[in-house]
Amino acid sequence: MKNRKKTLIIAIICLAAAAVLYLLVVKLSQRSEDADSSDDSLVISSVDSGQITAISYEKDGKSLSFRKEDGTWYNAEDKSFPVDQDSLTTMTNALGAVSATRKLDSPEDLSEYGLDSPVLTVRYTASDGKEAEFTVGDTNDAAGGSYLKISGDDAVYLVASDFADTFNSDIYQLADMESFPTITSDSITDINVKSGSHTLEIKNDSDGGRIVLENGEEKENCASSSVTQFINTVTGITFKSHVEYNCKDLSKYGLDKPTADISVDYTTAETVTETSAESVQETADTEETESETETVEVAKQLILHIGSQNEDGDYYAALDGSKEVHVVSGDTIKELIEKKAADFTDNTILSGSLNNAKGIDVTIGSDSWHLVKQEVAKADDLSDSAETEAETEEKWYAGDTEIALTDLSSAYSDLSGMSAEKILDTAAKSTGDAAISVTVKWEDDTETTVSFTVYDSSFHLAEINGEARKLVNKRDVEKLVEDMTALLKK
Repeated sequence: MKNRKKTLIIAIICLAAAAVLYLLVVKLSQRSEDADSSDDSLVISSVDSGQITAISYEKDGKSLSFRKEDGTWYNAEDKSFPVDQDSLTTMTNALGAVSATRKLDSPEDLSEYGLDSPVLTVRYTASDGKEAEFTVGDTNDAAGGSYLKISGDDAVYLVASDFADTFNSDIYQLADMESFPTITSDSITDINVKSGSHTLEIKNDSDGGRIVLENGEEKENCASSSVTQFINTVTGITFKSHVEYNCKDLSKYGLDKPTADISVDYTTAETVTETSAESVQETADTEETESETETVEVAKQLILHIGSQNEDGDYYAALDGSKEVHVVSGDTIKELIEKKAADFTDNTILSGSLNNAKGIDVTIGSDSWHLVKQEVAKADDLSDSAETEAETEEKWYAGDTEIALTDLSSAYSDLSGMSAEKILDTAAKSTGDAAISVTVKWEDDTETTVSFTVYDSSFHLAEINGEARKLVNKRDVEKLVEDMTALLKK
């Protein structure tokens, strides 16, 4: 009997639990039934978007208001603010036809949909006097929408989540402000970056290349790839965001005493119209004149002033002559203002192919070798006709001893493939005897001399035609010495 009572009690408890679970499922289903609905979307509010003359909304604790006058949208709080007309058109289009994917006719508690503390409240007024107010609450991730309520309508609707995204709470995201000019790298004739007392300049040379100057002094042997990368960084400058459109106190952004000034000289093609004097004379008594158009290159310059950093590490910036303040990536600015001429130096030790060499002198310790390239008749040329030109080939000799081209090429690649791992800001003095010295005499009658002396426990100092600034790994030098010795002492 007791067991039967226990069983009955357990059954009652299970039944009650099932009832509670059922009610919970029903409740949840009421909030998310739109996720399971396949109903077509329905237009819940419509107006001719071109007739909307006022929009105001609250979002993220900020209130914004715009009015349309004579076809142009203005910031209701500051008519001089440069409102981006396209952004307001996007808003009016969103308000012109608001569609829902689900309608909840009898919502019990608006707080369950986040509508008691909406993320967005937006209102509009149309020229015919029509008005509407929308409040947007929680997002239903499962259904991919947000809950919305219209003033004067008791129902709750599910609308696309991007409805609320249309209304940006940052006024400067809705500003039509200047952008950094589009400049192509090949149109640039000069870039000058001044940071404190340091200046770095890249300019065109007379041969159509680029040269690097630091504090007014020209630096030699600069790698073209490094220069190109620097120029691309300048042309790639963009404004991450806008801060103020009519700044009257530049000191707030450190722009009264800029951290750096970046000036860019460039050319741009412009079309001009010319009317000839003969044409004017011939048509003096008529209403028409003949004119010609031509494209000319016009020299221009922009200067970007760099101010202080914000809390994100980015920099405030302003174009010269403008009152607009913007934000530029901190990484971009640091890449420009922290660059030194040494960073552009070509890190190769020897440029030039063995094919372009006609002689090589090698000194290792007290031993020296003089290698010469000679053009000789091919050994297998069996032609005995005086009228037939004998075929020739190039061979290398050290004295009377032929040096196998494959072996020489391997040893030469130790030097031509060597790169500096560090480049000194100023030239160092070589100390001690050179571990190896190599002079390459080129076909154009120029020559390059490279010698290596110990710098420290890890590096050798490479002196190239008298300039000693490049440090190479000592193991690279040891391999060069080893391979050259094995080649020449056979």
